[in-house]
Amino acid sequence: MRKAAIAAGMFVLWLILALPAFAEVTGTARLSLLQGDVIVQTADTGNEWVAASINMPLMPGDKIWVPEGGRAEIQFLGGTYLRADGNTEMDITNLRPGGEDNIVQVGIPQGRAYVRYRKLPAGNSVFQIDTPLASAVSYGSGDFDVTAYEYGYTEVSVLDGIVYVESKNGNTKVGRGTMVSVGTDNYADLSPLRPTDDWLRWNLSRDSQFARARESSRYLPPALDSYSSDFDEYGRWVHTPDYGYVWTPKVVVSGWAPYRSGRWVWTGGDYVWVSYEPWGWAPYHYGRWSHRAGIGWFWVPPAVNAAFWSPGFVAWIQTPTYVSWVPLAPREIYYGHGHYGPHSVNVNKVNIKTVNITNVYVNSRVTNAVTVIHRDTFLTGKQVRVVNAPANPFTGRVKISPGRPDLRPVKATYAPIPTKTVPERALPSKRVLEKGKTWGISKRPVAVRENVSVFTGKTVSSMPVRKIEKPRPPAEVRKADMNRYPSQKETKPMPQVTPKEHPAKPVVREQEKGKPEVRREMREKPVMLPKESAEKPQAKQKETVRPLQPATTRAGSVNRTPEQKRKLAKPPAEKRINERPTAIPREKTGEPQTKQKQESKGDPRAKGQMQKQEKNGEPQEVQKNRQQF
Repeated sequence: MRKAAIAAGMFVLWLILALPAFAEVTGTARLSLLQGDVIVQTADTGNEWVAASINMPLMPGDKIWVPEGGRAEIQFLGGTYLRADGNTEMDITNLRPGGEDNIVQVGIPQGRAYVRYRKLPAGNSVFQIDTPLASAVSYGSGDFDVTAYEYGYTEVSVLDGIVYVESKNGNTKVGRGTMVSVGTDNYADLSPLRPTDDWLRWNLSRDSQFARARESSRYLPPALDSYSSDFDEYGRWVHTPDYGYVWTPKVVVSGWAPYRSGRWVWTGGDYVWVSYEPWGWAPYHYGRWSHRAGIGWFWVPPAVNAAFWSPGFVAWIQTPTYVSWVPLAPREIYYGHGHYGPHSVNVNKVNIKTVNITNVYVNSRVTNAVTVIHRDTFLTGKQVRVVNAPANPFTGRVKISPGRPDLRPVKATYAPIPTKTVPERALPSKRVLEKGKTWGISKRPVAVRENVSVFTGKTVSSMPVRKIEKPRPPAEVRKADMNRYPSQKETKPMPQVTPKEHPAKPVVREQEKGKPEVRREMREKPVMLPKESAEKPQAKQKETVRPLQPATTRAGSVNRTPEQKRKLAKPPAEKRINERPTAIPREKTGEPQTKQKQESKGDPRAKGQMQKQEKNGEPQEVQKNRQQF
């Protein structure tokens, strides 16, 4: 009991004191559009793929797989977009927002991706796409398309701006209206762009939607201008005497309230709100919410210099059975694990035990504004009925929790949609997953400077490029990609094939110099060569076959009766013959058995004796002596 209490206390202390390792990058990227069964793999989910959700924040190390027929879009700070077509893997390698460097690095082991890059005004702005054979780097605003074929062949098409493409053979500058193709033998072709296909038409249509003049840009701070299209499409702006222009969503669901349609997901070391509504990124991570008769719920944008991203601006109540939260109104204090702008308290820098929240939250008085769910529902996403809980804990005497709930996340807490099963057809193949590891894409550095190679770390050289008048068709490229580079096919793990077993046939090996001929079928019975007449086989022979002593007529050697001795008596001539020394068997001389058989082939009588000897398993003389007794 004491150990459990200590462990629980240590976990609570960790929740209070530990600043999220990636707090500064949690709001840098999100999934802004999904089509099909797109799946993700994060540092928290491990090797398990889970269903993706719109408005899911992305972190370095996250992987996104877009199955065949699907599409996905990632939105980065500043209005940069990365879109992926079907059968494409995107690996978030590096995110560094703000400061001296504004870096986005994404790996594309296989597939096709379109980049609409908008350079941030401050610092070194870099957007880098890494494929198995090349890296495409943009230091200024531009649009380009990258295709990584199955066995590594890479194409970079620049629609606008300038992109630097580097391989192990050097670096080349690619301008607008040009495509460079890089193969596994480090050759490069420079050609005009291909005709616009359905994929590019869809991307250009999305770009034009964001480029149109938008009403929301007039009311949003510059930091949130890239989200104007969401506000224009899904809501309207109205004027209030207290807050000026505010935004209200086009909601048709009865009893709707902010922070209701979605889920709290443990990511980046904090509970982050993931909204299932297509517009639910900026209004839930920036600004505050309020309610007014005649308008309903509306969102108040932050001030120009106060646009701070947060996991979700809410107040918490936690009990042993349920978790409850309410949206914060403007100027109400937010307690979070980090600095989230004005009217917020960083609980990492205060003694949380001394915090006594006495606020009366304005929105808690609004009908249906407070959300109350079972703690198991909070962790797993499965609906569990709450029993004996007030409909609005914030109006009672329940203690308000300073900061997020101190609930240890479980496996389902890492998934934005834990109740959704990933279909098997949506999973990537093992070969696709191992491709990124084989090529070491995730370990490739960022090309912060144009003159430094991402492959060697030294001064980059110029890539030799061959100019061609017309690009090759994609079908021809795929065929050449498979047939021209067999070395890349070997990187795919091949199944181990066990050859069929056939009955052993007596095959005679070629005779080596100084060694007698040996057959394979005799391999189980080792044959000692003359030079290798080792002592161990002889010792073994003495143990298995114990030769009899030479025959003798003396009665003292064996206990016999006088009658037996009389019957065994022989004439003197036979006695002289029997007293001759008995011949020692040939196998005791150390010569190989094979040689004995070869010597016996010339004499038929010896051959018969040899067969009889082999049949009985004893030397002939031993058998004769045995018969005498």
